[in-house]
Amino acid sequence: MTSADFEKELNPEQLAVVRGGDGPCLVLAGAGSGKTRVITYRVAWLIEHGVPPEEILLLTFTNRAASEMMGRIARLLGGENVRQATRVFGGTFHSVANRLLREFAPHLGYTPRFTILDDDDQKTLLKAVMREMGLIDSSRRFPSPAVVRDVLSYRVNAMVPLPDAVARKHPALEPHLADLERIMAAYDSRKRQSDAMDFDDLLLRFYELLASAAPMRERIAHRFRYLLVDEFQDTNPLQASIVRELSGGEGNVLVVGDDAQSIYSFRAADVRNILDFPRHYPGAKVFKLETNYRSTEEILDLANDVIAHNANQFPKDLKSVSGRAGKPVVVPAATAAEEARFVVARIEEMLVAGTPPGEIAVLFRATHHSQALEFELLKAGREYDYRGGVKFFDRAHVKDMLAFVRLAVNFRDEAAWLRVLRLQAGVGDSTASKVFAMMMEAGSLAAATLAPVEARLGARAGRGWLDLRSCLEAVHKADGSPKEIIQGVRQAFYRDYLEREYPDAAERLGDLRAFEEFALNYATASELLDEVTLDDAAFKSPRGRGARRDDRSKLVLSTVHQAKGLEWDAVFILHLTDTGFPNARAAEDEDGLEEERRLFYVAVTRARRRLWLCYPMTASFGNFAFEAMSRFIEECEPGSLDWRFHDERMAKGTADPYGHGAPATKKRRWFGDAVHDANGFYEEPSVSIEPHLPKLTLKPSKKKPPSDWRKKNFLGSD
Repeated sequence: MTSADFEKELNPEQLAVVRGGDGPCLVLAGAGSGKTRVITYRVAWLIEHGVPPEEILLLTFTNRAASEMMGRIARLLGGENVRQATRVFGGTFHSVANRLLREFAPHLGYTPRFTILDDDDQKTLLKAVMREMGLIDSSRRFPSPAVVRDVLSYRVNAMVPLPDAVARKHPALEPHLADLERIMAAYDSRKRQSDAMDFDDLLLRFYELLASAAPMRERIAHRFRYLLVDEFQDTNPLQASIVRELSGGEGNVLVVGDDAQSIYSFRAADVRNILDFPRHYPGAKVFKLETNYRSTEEILDLANDVIAHNANQFPKDLKSVSGRAGKPVVVPAATAAEEARFVVARIEEMLVAGTPPGEIAVLFRATHHSQALEFELLKAGREYDYRGGVKFFDRAHVKDMLAFVRLAVNFRDEAAWLRVLRLQAGVGDSTASKVFAMMMEAGSLAAATLAPVEARLGARAGRGWLDLRSCLEAVHKADGSPKEIIQGVRQAFYRDYLEREYPDAAERLGDLRAFEEFALNYATASELLDEVTLDDAAFKSPRGRGARRDDRSKLVLSTVHQAKGLEWDAVFILHLTDTGFPNARAAEDEDGLEEERRLFYVAVTRARRRLWLCYPMTASFGNFAFEAMSRFIEECEPGSLDWRFHDERMAKGTADPYGHGAPATKKRRWFGDAVHDANGFYEEPSVSIEPHLPKLTLKPSKKKPPSDWRKKNFLGSD
């Protein structure tokens, strides 16, 4: 017997799943509804009712989730039955595949002692294959092993031909398709010869074992009478296919997930796996967990309203047990800098009032959206824990750009020279030192752009120097303007370099565009460098990957993807513009827009009691790129949001200058009370969001806007 009192410890929705989970079952677990509780109690229920633990297979996505579930099951069983939890066959998809492949490897041509290649091993082997094919030292700029590995991995997990994987994931690689096919074949052959599998092979070979060998499939599938799968909305086509093969035994497959939180298509996750579950499993029972134990009624009203606009979904209506505490607040700001100052001011107020720092989170769609906020927090001396990467000025691509800025200030900066030289093809440490000596002979940046350095280098290093020279010319042409330096280098060389070297090139380019905007605050490169380097101790504060995940003494900055599964008392969502969230590229097609809306839903449902929806009304003062508020705010019922800051800004003017009607209308795409004259000039806004914050001044534009500027920038879809 277990130590659990099922009827007392579960609500009616959860109890229905635990008791009635035989056969194919889909459990739609809304945010904060206790999905882990349902899975663990279901396993305890099965064991209590005589199912041998070793006949239960539990699949998760992370080792942490697997460990947590096994621990909960052990506590539920209690007493003498605790050891039964260790007999449940549970773990991640990859770990379960590994354990079973060790047993059946000979049927696939491997030995039970096959080795597993980690990320570095894969890149090393791919690099060896590419070098043998003459692609590493080729005169063509061939993609890096990391990029090649990324597209090959996507192909496996999405179960698509290589051309489709390239088109979806890295369209810039299409000219290299024939070479990629050769690399793929040689790489697979080398792994076979080495009796080795990479992480993707663990799933692929396991699926092949199940799909192509009927006796093996029957032996494995019938071993497990009950199959439970956590976070089913995050499965990719390969994982969903494995689940279908494994469920062919007793047919007892229970998957738990929330289609409204499917946000990993970039990893090949497919929301259709959960949406099509009833079609793949005729007669499946569908349970809904709609009681939310996390958020207030007002936050859930917004969440329900947001996700209702998705066409492809299982409708759910989350209900709160936490009562009411105030509507989510819409906060427009003149710029990203003012947005950041507003957030910092509000955070300081909450801290003074006694809110623990670890109960406050700031979420954003992309890492570059946090740049202005990070800078404000560092100036305020406020420590924070960053989730989703490393801090802005520690990112390699930002440091690369700072190196070029340093050269504009100090031509003799050896460390900066060595950094930018090592970015070039064919330039290693010794060649970099050789070129640096030539630069010192040249004596100036202008002379360096004219020096015939390539004549004194090998062919490949010479081509690398020509790339660098184009960057140096851009630096020289910028005449000390930090924004022009960063933009010039990005356009001259660095964009192609990122796309060739990194799978996440788009995100890195977004960081650099944010850096360009940040640099507009500085008249000279020296001023920029002083600002970002003099406070070095603050910039080096412990955080990012090295920070403790359970550190509650610091407020949290996180991408929305990294925040999934977590919760805080107070949450700010940044940069809710219609080109920032939703992501402009993703919004180009309906499937992408629906995933972006699911991502916004995830962000909203991280908050327990307080939620702020913030957006800057301009992307850049330099060219007056006005921003509309996110369509995800616009499409919500006005009554579900608090518009006080928005309407305070509007109230200072006599009317909406852009003809969008009174503040009570549902469609809102306003931009404060900046006014324009007949020549397209702008005057400073008369209202600051916070009276105690410094008021920013818009400088007049020197260039007339295009004739359709008003339609493009203000009318939107209204």
